[in-house]
Amino acid sequence: MTQLTFYNSLSKQKEIFKPIRPLKVGLYSCGLTVYDRAHIGNLRSFITADLLQRVVRHVGEIEVDWVMNVTDIDDKMIVRANEENPDAAPKEALQKLAHRYEDALMKDLALVNIQRDDIAALPRATDHIAEMQTIIRELLNDNIAYVADKSIYFSIKRYEDSGKNYGLLTNVDYDPQARIDDQDQKEGAGDFALWKTAMPNEPAWDFEIDGTNYTGRPGWHIECSAMSTKYLGDEFDLHTGGIDLKFPHHENEIAQCGGVLARYWLHNDHLHVSGEKMAKSRKNFYTLEDVSEHGNPLAFRLMVLSSHYRSRMDYSNEGLAEAEARLKTLREWASKVINNSTASADQTQITDWQERFDAALADDLGTPVAQAVIAEAERSGIYGNYMASFIEHIDDVLGLQLLKDNDAVVDARIMETLSQRDTARANKDFVTSDELRDSLRTRGIGLEDTPQGQIIWRLQDLA
Repeated sequence: MTQLTFYNSLSKQKEIFKPIRPLKVGLYSCGLTVYDRAHIGNLRSFITADLLQRVVRHVGEIEVDWVMNVTDIDDKMIVRANEENPDAAPKEALQKLAHRYEDALMKDLALVNIQRDDIAALPRATDHIAEMQTIIRELLNDNIAYVADKSIYFSIKRYEDSGKNYGLLTNVDYDPQARIDDQDQKEGAGDFALWKTAMPNEPAWDFEIDGTNYTGRPGWHIECSAMSTKYLGDEFDLHTGGIDLKFPHHENEIAQCGGVLARYWLHNDHLHVSGEKMAKSRKNFYTLEDVSEHGNPLAFRLMVLSSHYRSRMDYSNEGLAEAEARLKTLREWASKVINNSTASADQTQITDWQERFDAALADDLGTPVAQAVIAEAERSGIYGNYMASFIEHIDDVLGLQLLKDNDAVVDARIMETLSQRDTARANKDFVTSDELRDSLRTRGIGLEDTPQGQIIWRLQDLA
């Protein structure tokens, strides 16, 4: 078992990871608001969370309960649902929109090899209204929340007056007594909605408190607090998301739960395009479908893993093309490994590479260093079963599918061609030798002459 270390946004430093339970880790990831297709900035966050759970499983050797929510009710969703389904009842319109883009999300996750079976739960917000209402009632009873104009708000001042600290992840600077405008019913500028009163043509749920029904819908922040604690408990191990969620979303999640939620918070940096943060509001975003016109979706996964998750990542079509070329090279290396053997293969050397690979990833998901170790092993020219086991481990941890559909290529016809070519080369008949090599290429087989003999592999087509 390898000791894991992560940069914790709570302490703002690297910490040795000490799970609450020794045999199973609870991980929560903020998922997608399903009013549109996921953009590749969203997918960077999801790939980071997937890498984290793979490292905990396969490097730390601890099982993981990974929960990633689906936000299927918020302001943007209501607007889009009414636009796309104007004749449907509000809840029906919302459900149609959510299912459409949730299905698209699951297809995108599969294309970047985030496996549905690895996600223990994928809860929808609208299925957890009761859990949200329970938390809101508790906040009202504790005098942290208050009612204003039939909506319910969380009071930052009351929370701090109770002895709690707000702003554990970020340095929050605001005047809690200020008002945003005269129409705002909030007590303080930093207060946020837990429950919003029903408006015309919006989906709404009953919420009875002390004999009064506050018909309405949940605020955004309360959704994650309810779903994470339902599936993982009042305190769990890991919480992930993009750095743009630190404030206010993650700060509010923590406050709603009384200052206790996840022990370790990991935040990935932004994905930029042409020097600007990618965002739907900026209309400068790419979907995976857009990316797939320029390269294999797994090449995008490799592109993400080529940068450290806490570093800014810049996307370009040229960069994606480079990642695709690298993925092709890696898959051909994997094919060489499983189709050839090196008589002098040193298991000790391969073990050293795997230990260094694991150590790099155990150190705050150090993917650039891990990829440097892979490149060193690739250049070694060592093939055979020991190296194949290392590549299988690489696939388990990085999810690049280097071995998928990359089976052995040797059959009787191939062996006959190789034998004929050996004879031709022994007779210095290089014309025939080249013709036989070219005939293999037409069958999708690469061949290289080395001091150890002929090396063959399956040529890769990532289209």
